[in-house]
Amino acid sequence: MIETAIADLRLGAPAVAGPLAVFPVHGDGAALEFRAFAEAAALGVAVTELPGRASVSDLLVVNGLDVPVLLYEGEEVRGAQQDRTLDVSVLVPAGASLAVPVSCVEAGRWESTRATEAFQAAPQAAYPSLRRAKSRAVALAGRAAQHEVWALVGEKAMRHGAASDTGALRDVFSAREEVLGRFAERIVREDGQLGAVAAIAGEVVVADVVGRAEVWAALHGPLMAGYALDAVEHLGGPQPAPPPVEEAERLLRAALTAPGVVRPGVGLGEEVRYACATAQGGRLVCDGELVALTAFPAGSRTTPR
Repeated sequence: MIETAIADLRLGAPAVAGPLAVFPVHGDGAALEFRAFAEAAALGVAVTELPGRASVSDLLVVNGLDVPVLLYEGEEVRGAQQDRTLDVSVLVPAGASLAVPVSCVEAGRWESTRATEAFQAAPQAAYPSLRRAKSRAVALAGRAAQHEVWALVGEKAMRHGAASDTGALRDVFSAREEVLGRFAERIVREDGQLGAVAAIAGEVVVADVVGRAEVWAALHGPLMAGYALDAVEHLGGPQPAPPPVEEAERLLRAALTAPGVVRPGVGLGEEVRYACATAQGGRLVCDGELVALTAFPAGSRTTPR
């Protein structure tokens, strides 16, 4: 599967918006059928608090469809008692109910009167620097570090001058809505696209790939918003040229080939947590096919100004 993925995945020319450059990833994709959560939610798939014992770190997914549903690492879901973001990519089996690991991105709210409310797919995903910190914690301890997540969201809000009564990440995005919209207009999804490798201020910062183009279509907008939230902190200074495509390819190749710790996925498939000289992150494989991949560069990289 990995050799096939290396041969199949290819990067296109980057779309550029200020300090953000996004290389589209194309390929034939997986034969395995599955849906994105944002699409599946409209068909009745629900994410809720755990019934009877709500937990900051876990949510329940109820998939009544006849195909699996992918919840992608970094996706945000909003509502119920507090907003959360997915810690790992999970492929929820058809007809199954499954607890999935999450982190809270709204430190100041625990609204018990909304405990039975279903979550909604958010229009933005967590930003790469937050996702990278969560990925490191998952690799080391099996779970994201909740207090680190709250601290990083709080610091992000301060840098963006975002006021929030509940410390919600959504309010940081709202505070920069206009400029983020300008980024989105220039980073357009391509037909058949399976993923992206993003660079900020001339340095590659993240790679995201899924096995089906229609699933990427649902994830593209939220992930681009997350990329842009990190990128806008580099506006106003020198604007380095995008890195050569070879740098983006290097991260993607490392993410596909790096050996790692293999363990059963939270849902279907196997999760591989890897860390090598070039990349660290996780990939989800099911029935010999790549379902989801997230990669971050190893070592120190671009940090916000």
